Amino acid sequence: MNTLRIQEYVRFILKNKWFLIFGFVMAFTSSFGQTFFIGLFTPSVEATFDLNHSQWGSIFMAGT
Repeated sequence: MNTLRIQEYVRFILKNKWFLIFGFVMAFTSSFGQTFFIGLFTPSVEATFDLNHSQWGSIFMAGT
């Protein structure tokens, strides 16, 4: 990679730092929240639909 291209990346990051920070914060906090929220209801969903952990895990994997 040449020096000019690296400088362009640095300039882009500095110019858009608040957008990048917002994007990282939203990406890392929203994903954890969704998984935690669904995890709270796992026992009741498994009991209601008579699923074992493997079946529920497969459904969750396909859905996400």
